[in-house]
Amino acid sequence: MTMTILQILWNDIFPLFAFIGCGWFLDSKFKIDISTYSKLTVYVVLPCFVFFSIYKYEPHPQDWSLVPAALLLMVLLFVLSGGVAKWLDLSPQDKADFQAISTFSNSGHLGAALVMLVFSHDPFVVNGETPYLTTAMGTMAILMILMNVAVNTWGGALIRSDSDKRIHLFPALLKMPVFYAVLLAVLVRFSPFRLEGTFLYPVFTHFDGAFIVLVMITIGLQLHRTHLTQVNHFNVAAAVLKLLVSPLLAWLFITVMGQWSPEASQVFFLYAAVPSSLTLVLYGIEFRSDPQILTQSVIFNTLIGIVTITAAIYLARILFPVGL
Repeated sequence: MTMTILQILWNDIFPLFAFIGCGWFLDSKFKIDISTYSKLTVYVVLPCFVFFSIYKYEPHPQDWSLVPAALLLMVLLFVLSGGVAKWLDLSPQDKADFQAISTFSNSGHLGAALVMLVFSHDPFVVNGETPYLTTAMGTMAILMILMNVAVNTWGGALIRSDSDKRIHLFPALLKMPVFYAVLLAVLVRFSPFRLEGTFLYPVFTHFDGAFIVLVMITIGLQLHRTHLTQVNHFNVAAAVLKLLVSPLLAWLFITVMGQWSPEASQVFFLYAAVPSSLTLVLYGIEFRSDPQILTQSVIFNTLIGIVTITAAIYLARILFPVGL
C-alpha cells in the first residue's frame, strides 16, 4: 500500500504540482500577464484538446448515462451545501459562495490533466502502449464540458450579486470555443474525412502535452495571487463536502448503476474528487467588492486536494479495477 501511494504521488501528483510551482515561481519573479495564459487556454489549447479527445473517443453505449449522473451529483451537492450553509447560519452572499465552492470542481483544468497522467503510465500501460487513455480522456472531455457549462452559468449566477445581470451569462456561454470544438469533432467523426494521415493529426497530438503545461502554470499563477491567511469553519465544511462527500456520492452512483466500464468508473470517481473550480475566484474578483472568503476557501480546497486526490486515485484502482 505504501509503495502504491508513493508511486501515485511520484507519477500523478508531483508532476502536476511541479508545473503549478513553476507558475507560482514565475509570477513571483516576473510580471506575468495571466489574461494571456487564460486566453491561450480558453481559445486554443482547451478547444483543440477537447476536439481531439472526442474525435478519438469510442464510448461504451452505457457510459452515456454518466451525463445525467454528473448532473444529479451537482444537484445533490448543491442541496446538501445549502443545508450545511443554513446550519452554519451564513449570510445570503456567503451561502451562495459556499454552495458554489461545494458544487463545482476544477475538472476542466486540474481534473483533465490528472486523468491524462493517471492513464499514461503503469498499471495502465500494455506492451508500451496506453490502450485505456483514449477512452479515459473521451469520458473526461464529456464530463469536463458539462462542468464548464455549469460553472459559467449556474456557478457564475451564484457569485454575481446583481441577479439582473445573470441572464447575460447565457449569451456568453455561446461564445465559449469549447462548444464549437465539440460540434466540429462530432461532424468530423460522422463524415468520411479522417485526420489520420493529414498534417493536422500530429499537430493535435502535441496539444496533450501543451494542455498539461499551460493549464498547470496558469493555476500556479492564480494561486500565487491568492494568499491563504486563515482557516475557518467555512473553509473546512466546504472542503469536506467537495473532497470527501462528493467522491462518496460518486461511488454510490457507480455502485447503483453498475453498468459503466472500469475506465469510465475511475474517471467519474476522480472527476468527483477534484477540488473546487478556480473559475469561481475569477468571478469573485470581478463581481464582489470583497471576495476574500470565496478565494480563501478555493485555495484551501486546492491545497487539501493534494492529499485527497492521492487517496482517490488509490481507491479508484481498488474499487474499479481495469482488466489488464
